[in-house]
Amino acid sequence: MKKTCLALVPLILTPFASAVEFYAADFSVDGQGSTHDSQGDAIEASPIMGTNWSIFWAEPPATDGSTNSFITSGGNLISDDWGGAGSYESAAIDVSTVSSVSITTVGVTTGVATFNSGAEFFTWFYILDGVRTEGLTTIDDGDLSYSASVDVTGVNSMTVGFEFFINGSRDGFEISTVRVDDVVPTALTVSVNPTSASEVDANPVSSGMVTRDGDTAAALDVNLGSSDTSELVVPATVTIAAGQASATFDLTVVDDFDLDGDQEVTVSASAADFVTGSATFNVLDDEVALPPITVSVDPGSFSELGGSATATVSVEEAPAANLELSILISDTGEATAPATVTILSGQTSATVTINGVNDLLSDGIQIVIMTVSDAGNAYEDGSATFNVTDDEQFVVPAIVINELRTDNIGTDTEEYVEIYGATPGYSLTRVSLIVLGDFGANDLTGTVERVYSLAGNTATGKYFVIGNQNMTGATPDLAPGTNIFENNDSLTFMLVSDFTGTLNDDLDADNDGTLDSTPWGTIIDAVSIVEPGSAPDSVGFGYAEGLGFTNIAGEFLTPVHVFRNPDGTGGWVEGPLGAEGEIALDTPGAENSDAIKPPVTVDPEILILTVNGATGAGEMVVTGLGVKTFNIEFTDDLNQASPWTVLAAGYTEADNPDGTVTFSFTDAGVPATGTRFYRIIEVL
Repeated sequence: MKKTCLALVPLILTPFASAVEFYAADFSVDGQGSTHDSQGDAIEASPIMGTNWSIFWAEPPATDGSTNSFITSGGNLISDDWGGAGSYESAAIDVSTVSSVSITTVGVTTGVATFNSGAEFFTWFYILDGVRTEGLTTIDDGDLSYSASVDVTGVNSMTVGFEFFINGSRDGFEISTVRVDDVVPTALTVSVNPTSASEVDANPVSSGMVTRDGDTAAALDVNLGSSDTSELVVPATVTIAAGQASATFDLTVVDDFDLDGDQEVTVSASAADFVTGSATFNVLDDEVALPPITVSVDPGSFSELGGSATATVSVEEAPAANLELSILISDTGEATAPATVTILSGQTSATVTINGVNDLLSDGIQIVIMTVSDAGNAYEDGSATFNVTDDEQFVVPAIVINELRTDNIGTDTEEYVEIYGATPGYSLTRVSLIVLGDFGANDLTGTVERVYSLAGNTATGKYFVIGNQNMTGATPDLAPGTNIFENNDSLTFMLVSDFTGTLNDDLDADNDGTLDSTPWGTIIDAVSIVEPGSAPDSVGFGYAEGLGFTNIAGEFLTPVHVFRNPDGTGGWVEGPLGAEGEIALDTPGAENSDAIKPPVTVDPEILILTVNGATGAGEMVVTGLGVKTFNIEFTDDLNQASPWTVLAAGYTEADNPDGTVTFSFTDAGVPATGTRFYRIIEVL
């Protein structure tokens, strides 16, 4: 036979300086319990209520001519030849005023081969506000003692007990102790005196003291720490000598020469088997705020080809003598300005001209910073940004978003977006991938959640993958980090040129599903995955359809994996989530057509098709459907530049007496002029 221990959750890992008794079972009253034998002793009804404990049994014990007992005797709770199952529980223990307790029990088995079958056992347990946790299960003769430390933070009531099944002749157990104590962990405390000093005061500026609880017989090494060593330094360790409760250490301030205001620093002390202590110390800044230089540029955007702007440099108070300031342009390949500007005595401002530089590169809008500084350090630097627009025509690359995933079972490591171009080696200069979603309860939708600039990248083949740095399905060409896309939310993925916005910009401030601002040059491609529900509540909008691209709406959940089939020109297909450790039909960096075959036309025939150009309301009468499932798809040029696309709004279906079927639908994107083609296609 073996003894098995089941780990308790949660365990308190701190040591105990002292314990206050909360509960101890009272087994002092002899005879409390039940006896039963073949001579006719009347067994008492279960449960038996002792002094602050109870014993239970489902059926009376077996009778073999001797005395079966489950009683107290000599300060012990004894089960002798009980012949079956039973259990014990303490009275409810109020633990609402403490955070941790210790359980201590002492007991042994009696008889020979007490556990002589695979069905026999003895298990300790505890119950916290009705939730049971098993402790030690024993299936071997001998010691039944059990101890544990339990976190009872937020718990009101605790019960300790055991249950058993023992069925051998004259076998049983004796329990002498069931006790619960309030545990008080040992701790370190920290104090500092004084509690503040200037960063230029003579060091050491303060004395710290660390004090320990409990036993002081042995020396104790304590680890010290500062939450900001650029402001305050403490020794790495200090030793509390044997026989002593405390030790002192020095605090040293650091003059950082930064105008950063007063800084609060936490000084901590930790040691093995002790609760960490801490104190705060304020480092007072000695730097004085300098008068600022203000810079403005008008206009804020101008062309590199002959464009210019006026920069105005100002100070709050007119200088007594001419004030010469230095000018630095962050990118002189885009714009130039004089090296200096002089504010004359008695004046508060001066102007200079910034000129664009025609670099002959198709590099889009460039953001440039002009910084003005004082060599004498009498003024705080000032700066302003401006845009230099490109005069070279942007050639839109022939690329599309081809496949993407935003979520997977387990830790999200497989997020990616795959870009496809039919001609290998395409350049991504001036191209960015942006993702629109929401930004908290007060900003439901249209926020720029992610911005990934692709400038400087060139595809080595037809595919370019932007992926999680830990993804296993492929090696990403660009790995911007982890958690690169949000889960379970409506998201719009866009490839754009010359993006001038910033992260967290709200492009749909009124949350009406129409973008109020478009901080880019060209939309190259877009697709939205849309959460089921009514926007703009928590589900948000899919913006791609309103921009002339595709929304993919989930039926029950937000789609997590979508791809074109075939690559580049095919319609969008929603893939499965996949199981743990796999990513289903994903083919990042490879051909999608190998993953799933595209829908193919079968036997049906469209007999009648009508569409109202003003409302988009349409009807399609079809014959030969059988029992198969179909989608309605459309294109504006028979799949030449405009691919066949599933009608996002879907359709309703009605069976007609002649065996035909009428599909009713609404196509909100019917063009005002030109032609739109429709087809039905089997869903495989």
